[in-house]
Amino acid sequence: MRGRMLLIALCWLTPALVQAEPTRVVTADGAITETVYRLGLESMLVAVDTTSGYPEETQALPKIGYLRALPFEGVLAMRPDVLITTEQAAPQENLDRLAKAGVQIETLPMAWTPEASLERILTVGEILHARTEAKDLVAELSSEISRVQQSAANRGSRPRVLFILAAGNHSVLLAGQDTAASALLDAVNAENAVTTIQGYKPASREAILASQPDAIVIAESTPGQFDISNWQELAHLDAWKSGHRMVADSMFLLGFGPRLPEALDALNRVLPSNAAVVSDDS
Repeated sequence: MRGRMLLIALCWLTPALVQAEPTRVVTADGAITETVYRLGLESMLVAVDTTSGYPEETQALPKIGYLRALPFEGVLAMRPDVLITTEQAAPQENLDRLAKAGVQIETLPMAWTPEASLERILTVGEILHARTEAKDLVAELSSEISRVQQSAANRGSRPRVLFILAAGNHSVLLAGQDTAASALLDAVNAENAVTTIQGYKPASREAILASQPDAIVIAESTPGQFDISNWQELAHLDAWKSGHRMVADSMFLLGFGPRLPEALDALNRVLPSNAAVVSDDS
Protein backbone atom coordinates (compact mmCIF):
# COMPACT_ATOMS: atom_id res chain seq x y z
CA MET A 1 0.00 0.00 0.00
CA ARG A 2 2.82 2.37 0.92
CA GLY A 3 4.50 1.57 -2.40
CA ARG A 4 1.32 2.42 -4.28
CA MET A 5 0.94 5.73 -2.43
CA LEU A 6 4.57 6.59 -3.22
CA LEU A 7 3.96 5.89 -6.92
CA ILE A 8 0.89 8.14 -6.90
CA ALA A 9 2.89 10.90 -5.21
CA LEU A 10 5.64 10.65 -7.82
CA CYS A 11 3.08 10.93 -10.60
CA TRP A 12 1.85 14.17 -9.09
CA LEU A 13 5.35 15.54 -8.57
CA THR A 14 6.74 14.76 -12.01
CA PRO A 15 4.97 17.60 -13.90
CA ALA A 16 6.17 20.10 -11.30
CA LEU A 17 9.74 18.86 -11.68
CA VAL A 18 9.57 19.08 -15.48
CA GLN A 19 8.25 22.63 -15.32
CA ALA A 20 10.67 23.80 -12.64
CA GLU A 21 12.07 27.27 -13.23
CA PRO A 22 15.46 27.05 -14.96
CA THR A 23 18.38 28.56 -13.08
CA ARG A 24 21.14 28.15 -15.66
CA VAL A 25 20.34 29.57 -19.09
CA VAL A 26 22.36 29.74 -22.31
CA THR A 27 21.14 31.96 -25.15
CA ALA A 28 22.25 31.70 -28.76
CA ASP A 29 20.80 34.74 -30.52
CA GLY A 30 21.50 38.39 -29.78
CA ALA A 31 17.85 39.42 -29.67
CA ILE A 32 16.96 36.62 -27.26
CA THR A 33 19.85 37.61 -25.02
CA GLU A 34 18.62 41.21 -25.02
CA THR A 35 15.16 39.98 -24.11
CA VAL A 36 16.49 38.12 -21.08
CA TYR A 37 18.16 41.32 -19.90
CA ARG A 38 15.07 43.46 -20.49
CA LEU A 39 13.05 40.99 -18.43
CA GLY A 40 15.52 41.46 -15.58
CA LEU A 41 16.60 37.81 -15.67
CA GLU A 42 20.25 38.25 -16.57
CA SER A 43 21.35 36.50 -13.35
CA MET A 44 20.18 33.25 -14.98
CA LEU A 45 22.59 33.60 -17.92
CA VAL A 46 25.69 31.44 -17.72
CA ALA A 47 26.82 31.87 -21.36
CA VAL A 48 25.81 33.49 -24.66
CA ASP A 49 26.77 33.17 -28.31
CA THR A 50 28.90 35.56 -30.34
CA THR A 51 25.91 37.43 -31.79
CA SER A 52 25.12 38.59 -28.26
CA GLY A 53 27.01 41.84 -27.76
CA TYR A 54 24.34 44.01 -26.20
CA PRO A 55 24.01 45.16 -23.51
CA GLU A 56 27.65 45.73 -22.62
CA GLU A 57 27.38 43.37 -19.65
CA THR A 58 27.28 40.44 -22.07
CA GLN A 59 31.01 40.93 -22.65
CA ALA A 60 31.71 39.46 -19.22
CA LEU A 61 29.88 36.20 -19.99
CA PRO A 62 31.49 33.09 -21.50
CA LYS A 63 30.94 32.77 -25.26
CA ILE A 64 29.88 29.41 -26.66
CA GLY A 65 30.55 30.29 -30.31
CA TYR A 66 28.36 31.26 -33.25
CA LEU A 67 24.72 30.17 -33.21
CA ARG A 68 25.06 28.51 -36.64
CA ALA A 69 28.00 26.44 -35.41
CA LEU A 70 27.13 25.60 -31.82
CA PRO A 71 29.62 23.20 -30.21
CA PHE A 72 28.21 20.29 -28.24
CA GLU A 73 30.99 20.19 -25.65
CA GLY A 74 31.15 23.98 -25.30
CA VAL A 75 27.46 24.30 -24.51
CA LEU A 76 27.31 21.23 -22.28
CA ALA A 77 30.29 22.50 -20.25
CA MET A 78 28.12 25.41 -19.09
CA ARG A 79 25.74 22.88 -17.45
CA PRO A 80 22.62 24.71 -18.70
CA ASP A 81 19.08 23.80 -17.77
CA VAL A 82 17.88 25.35 -21.02
CA LEU A 83 19.32 26.60 -24.30
CA ILE A 84 17.15 29.24 -25.95
CA THR A 85 17.93 29.88 -29.60
CA THR A 86 16.26 30.31 -32.99
CA GLU A 87 15.63 28.15 -36.01
CA GLN A 88 18.91 29.47 -37.42
CA ALA A 89 20.81 27.41 -34.85
CA ALA A 90 23.05 24.65 -36.18
CA PRO A 91 24.21 21.98 -36.49
CA GLN A 92 21.03 20.07 -35.68
CA GLU A 93 23.08 17.05 -34.69
CA ASN A 94 24.59 18.96 -31.75
CA LEU A 95 21.20 20.27 -30.67
CA ASP A 96 19.87 16.71 -30.67
CA ARG A 97 22.85 15.51 -28.64
CA LEU A 98 22.33 18.29 -26.10
CA ALA A 99 18.68 17.35 -25.75
CA LYS A 100 19.64 13.71 -25.15
CA ALA A 101 22.11 14.92 -22.52
CA GLY A 102 19.23 16.51 -20.62
CA VAL A 103 19.37 20.12 -21.83
CA GLN A 104 16.00 21.66 -22.56
CA ILE A 105 16.27 23.00 -26.12
CA GLU A 106 13.95 25.87 -27.05
CA THR A 107 14.17 26.75 -30.75
CA LEU A 108 12.12 29.86 -31.50
CA PRO A 109 10.98 31.01 -34.95
CA MET A 110 12.58 33.99 -36.63
CA ALA A 111 10.82 37.29 -35.94
CA TRP A 112 10.64 39.58 -38.97
CA THR A 113 7.60 41.62 -38.01
CA PRO A 114 6.79 43.73 -34.95
CA GLU A 115 4.03 41.26 -34.07
CA ALA A 116 6.38 38.28 -34.23
CA SER A 117 8.98 40.18 -32.22
CA LEU A 118 6.51 40.82 -29.41
CA GLU A 119 5.27 37.23 -29.52
CA ARG A 120 8.85 36.01 -29.11
CA ILE A 121 9.22 38.08 -25.95
CA LEU A 122 6.12 36.42 -24.51
CA THR A 123 7.55 33.02 -25.39
CA VAL A 124 10.85 33.76 -23.63
CA GLY A 125 8.88 34.94 -20.62
CA GLU A 126 6.93 31.68 -20.63
CA ILE A 127 10.08 29.57 -20.82
CA LEU A 128 11.73 31.47 -17.96
CA HIS A 129 8.60 31.69 -15.79
CA ALA A 130 8.38 35.47 -16.17
CA ARG A 131 4.98 35.80 -17.79
CA THR A 132 3.99 39.02 -15.99
CA GLU A 133 7.28 40.73 -16.77
CA ALA A 134 7.00 39.70 -20.42
CA LYS A 135 3.44 40.99 -20.73
CA ASP A 136 4.43 44.32 -19.20
CA LEU A 137 7.39 44.65 -21.56
CA VAL A 138 5.26 43.78 -24.59
CA ALA A 139 2.69 46.41 -23.62
CA GLU A 140 5.42 49.04 -23.34
CA LEU A 141 7.09 48.14 -26.64
CA SER A 142 3.79 47.79 -28.48
CA SER A 143 2.87 51.36 -27.58
CA GLU A 144 6.23 52.67 -28.78
CA ILE A 145 6.04 50.71 -32.05
CA SER A 146 2.53 51.99 -32.74
CA ARG A 147 3.69 55.57 -32.28
CA VAL A 148 6.51 55.17 -34.80
CA GLN A 149 4.36 53.33 -37.31
CA GLN A 150 1.68 56.00 -37.10
CA SER A 151 4.32 58.61 -37.88
CA ALA A 152 5.50 56.51 -40.84
CA ALA A 153 1.93 56.13 -42.11
CA ASN A 154 1.40 59.89 -41.90
CA ARG A 155 4.37 60.42 -44.24
CA GLY A 156 2.04 59.75 -47.14
CA SER A 157 4.73 58.08 -49.24
CA ARG A 158 6.84 54.94 -49.40
CA PRO A 159 10.47 56.01 -49.88
CA ARG A 160 12.82 53.68 -51.74
CA VAL A 161 15.65 52.57 -49.46
CA LEU A 162 18.96 51.00 -50.39
CA PHE A 163 19.87 48.64 -47.54
CA ILE A 164 23.48 47.49 -47.34
CA LEU A 165 24.96 44.91 -44.99
CA ALA A 166 28.65 45.20 -44.10
CA ALA A 167 29.17 41.68 -42.86
CA GLY A 168 32.67 40.67 -41.87
CA ASN A 169 34.59 38.58 -44.38
CA HIS A 170 31.59 38.66 -46.69
CA SER A 171 32.38 42.29 -47.41
CA VAL A 172 29.49 44.46 -48.59
CA LEU A 173 26.13 42.90 -49.43
CA LEU A 174 22.93 44.31 -50.87
CA ALA A 175 19.76 43.33 -49.02
CA GLY A 176 17.18 42.05 -51.46
CA GLN A 177 13.71 40.62 -51.04
CA ASP A 178 12.80 38.09 -48.32
CA THR A 179 15.29 39.47 -45.81
CA ALA A 180 15.04 40.94 -42.33
CA ALA A 181 16.19 44.22 -43.89
CA SER A 182 13.29 44.26 -46.34
CA ALA A 183 10.90 43.38 -43.51
CA LEU A 184 12.25 46.26 -41.42
CA LEU A 185 11.65 48.69 -44.28
CA ASP A 186 8.09 47.46 -44.69
CA ALA A 187 7.48 48.08 -40.98
CA VAL A 188 8.16 51.81 -41.49
CA ASN A 189 6.17 52.20 -44.70
CA ALA A 190 9.19 52.11 -46.99
CA GLU A 191 10.18 50.14 -50.11
CA ASN A 192 13.31 48.13 -50.74
CA ALA A 193 15.13 49.82 -53.64
CA VAL A 194 16.59 46.45 -54.67
CA THR A 195 13.85 44.36 -56.23
CA THR A 196 15.76 42.05 -58.54
CA ILE A 197 17.52 39.83 -56.00
CA GLN A 198 16.48 37.50 -53.19
CA GLY A 199 18.40 37.41 -49.92
CA TYR A 200 21.77 39.11 -49.49
CA LYS A 201 24.05 39.33 -52.51
CA PRO A 202 27.50 40.90 -53.03
CA ALA A 203 27.17 44.58 -53.89
CA SER A 204 28.09 45.74 -57.35
CA ARG A 205 28.79 49.34 -58.16
CA GLU A 206 26.38 49.15 -61.09
CA ALA A 207 23.53 47.93 -58.89
CA ILE A 208 24.18 50.71 -56.38
CA LEU A 209 23.99 53.40 -59.04
CA ALA A 210 20.91 51.84 -60.63
CA SER A 211 18.98 51.70 -57.34
CA GLN A 212 18.45 55.49 -57.18
CA PRO A 213 17.20 55.36 -53.58
CA ASP A 214 15.55 58.05 -51.51
CA ALA A 215 17.55 56.92 -48.47
CA ILE A 216 20.49 54.65 -47.66
CA VAL A 217 20.89 52.36 -44.64
CA ILE A 218 24.13 50.58 -43.81
CA ALA A 219 24.13 47.85 -41.17
CA GLU A 220 27.56 46.98 -39.76
CA SER A 221 28.31 43.66 -38.10
CA THR A 222 31.29 45.41 -36.47
CA PRO A 223 31.33 49.16 -35.66
CA GLY A 224 33.37 51.15 -38.14
CA GLN A 225 33.47 48.29 -40.62
CA PHE A 226 32.02 50.21 -43.55
CA ASP A 227 34.32 52.74 -45.22
CA ILE A 228 32.53 55.13 -47.56
CA SER A 229 35.82 56.04 -49.21
CA ASN A 230 35.80 52.57 -50.78
CA TRP A 231 32.35 53.11 -52.23
CA GLN A 232 32.30 56.48 -53.97
CA GLU A 233 29.27 55.37 -55.97
CA LEU A 234 27.28 55.63 -52.76
CA ALA A 235 28.71 59.02 -51.92
CA HIS A 236 27.56 60.33 -55.30
CA LEU A 237 23.95 59.28 -54.82
CA ASP A 238 21.53 62.11 -54.05
CA ALA A 239 20.28 60.27 -50.96
CA TRP A 240 23.76 60.23 -49.45
CA LYS A 241 24.51 63.85 -50.35
CA SER A 242 21.18 65.06 -48.94
CA GLY A 243 21.80 63.36 -45.60
CA HIS A 244 19.07 60.73 -45.90
CA ARG A 245 21.36 57.99 -44.64
CA MET A 246 22.31 56.09 -41.53
CA VAL A 247 25.00 53.68 -40.40
CA ALA A 248 24.17 51.47 -37.43
CA ASP A 249 24.85 48.13 -35.77
CA SER A 250 23.33 45.22 -37.65
CA MET A 251 21.91 43.55 -34.53
CA PHE A 252 20.26 46.82 -33.52
CA LEU A 253 18.61 47.15 -36.92
CA LEU A 254 17.92 43.54 -37.84
CA GLY A 255 17.62 41.69 -34.53
CA PHE A 256 13.89 42.46 -34.08
CA GLY A 257 14.48 42.32 -30.34
CA PRO A 258 13.45 44.65 -27.51
CA ARG A 259 15.25 47.57 -29.21
CA LEU A 260 12.94 47.31 -32.23
CA PRO A 261 11.03 50.55 -31.40
CA GLU A 262 14.34 52.43 -31.28
CA ALA A 263 15.47 50.88 -34.57
CA LEU A 264 12.20 51.76 -36.29
CA ASP A 265 12.34 55.31 -34.97
CA ALA A 266 15.97 55.81 -36.04
CA LEU A 267 15.19 54.50 -39.52
CA ASN A 268 12.01 56.53 -39.85
CA ARG A 269 13.88 59.73 -39.02
CA VAL A 270 16.25 59.43 -42.00
CA LEU A 271 13.48 58.81 -44.52
CA PRO A 272 12.42 61.81 -46.60
CA SER A 273 8.81 62.88 -46.28
CA ASN A 274 8.69 64.16 -49.84
CA ALA A 275 9.65 60.91 -51.60
CA ALA A 276 7.55 60.02 -54.59
CA VAL A 277 4.48 58.02 -53.72
CA VAL A 278 4.70 54.47 -55.06
CA SER A 279 1.49 53.50 -56.83
CA ASP A 280 0.09 50.00 -57.11
CA ASP A 281 0.80 50.14 -60.85
CA SER A 282 4.54 50.84 -60.45
